[in-house]
Amino acid sequence: MKSNKLSNRRNVRQQGGNTNPQQHSSNVRLRHKFRFSVPSTGFTGGISDTQVLHSTGGIATVANTTITNWVQSFKIRKLEIWSAPSTQGAASTVSVEWFGFGNSPNVEVSDTTLSVSRNAHIVTTPPRQSLCAFWQKATGTGLFSLVLPAGSILDMDLDLILQDNDALYTVPVTTATLGNVYYLALDHQTSDLIVPVSLHTTT
Repeated sequence: MKSNKLSNRRNVRQQGGNTNPQQHSSNVRLRHKFRFSVPSTGFTGGISDTQVLHSTGGIATVANTTITNWVQSFKIRKLEIWSAPSTQGAASTVSVEWFGFGNSPNVEVSDTTLSVSRNAHIVTTPPRQSLCAFWQKATGTGLFSLVLPAGSILDMDLDLILQDNDALYTVPVTTATLGNVYYLALDHQTSDLIVPVSLHTTT
């Protein structure tokens, strides 16, 4: 009898002290690094939460008209950018300006190179209390601005939460096959210059 009680207590400890199912976070969460290139024309301008969300992918729900996203919200972990000048002695500058929130100021990070053998290179994370320090949805709010010369590469490291009975986000496009998956340019609906690398895209 005594050995059975000891065995039962041992089993309970091995199960975390509770014989019922443990609580868990039911939302589907992912982390992914999205890579973009600026192949021909440089980009200077702002990026909104809506544009970031649309770049994370969706499915064409109306042919040649609409893509519906599967991501409900995101948080930016890090941005990393590389760029080289087109010719030796020419300058190439890349920058990210994080937009402030409340009493926090805008914070800009930049780097410049004059050598074709050395990239301009920045690695930057959202400053504390900036807009990007928080989880985001598609509200049309500007999050940061970029300076990306032609030939730049941008990596965007994101935490993602997938849709679960939430209001779906849609985005207009001009070309899409019904049911196909597309990942949009980071600056979609502005200029479509910051295009995803090795992912199916459209405009």
